[in-house]
Amino acid sequence: MTLKKFVRDIGGGTMTKGRFPYEYINIDNYATELDKSEPFTREAFDNKLKNKSISEAKYQKYLVEAAKFTTRWDQARSYNIQDIRIMIEPIDNLIKMMFKYKIDMLVMFSMSQCANAIKYSSAYDDFTMNGDYNTEDTDKPINITMPYWTAKVESYIEQDQKKNRDSSKNVTIADYEYFKELFEKQRCYICNCKFTWKNRPTLDRINNELGHSKDNVLPC
Repeated sequence: MTLKKFVRDIGGGTMTKGRFPYEYINIDNYATELDKSEPFTREAFDNKLKNKSISEAKYQKYLVEAAKFTTRWDQARSYNIQDIRIMIEPIDNLIKMMFKYKIDMLVMFSMSQCANAIKYSSAYDDFTMNGDYNTEDTDKPINITMPYWTAKVESYIEQDQKKNRDSSKNVTIADYEYFKELFEKQRCYICNCKFTWKNRPTLDRINNELGHSKDNVLPC
């Protein structure tokens, strides 16, 4: 993130630090150049690193700003103060944001880690445990066939026997009509979604220590 975007997005402000040819000033010329009272020339703002020059419009704005100062030292001092000042509000806002979402910045050193934590925290701002967040599925309702139910019954027996659970009271093929009607009329007890060919029903055990008996399962 650039300084300009940081000030704009986090601070809610704009860049107001002005213009100063910091690349032009160096250890060899700072004393003589900063003692001068006239504005810097347009060429002084040339950026050799990026091979760019200041536009005429921006240079004219600089001349208006420079007229407020007696020497170039005053320009440099004002620029440096503003360079720090524009960072204060964004940093304060950043700290407040971390406190709001309880983000430990000593644990998450990188801004990307902090941003990721805030993203997931803010996702639950309006979340309620009893809220219904499902959209109605327009997919074709499922028609529970005898082969489908038979396969489910056999699968439940296999699961329970593999885990050494008592399967003697498990649902049977004879329960077909009961569960066919159940799946057609009821929804998933967890997500409240309708059962369709995309969201196929199964039976979830209430007590995981017991098998898939009729009194220990819910449609899911």
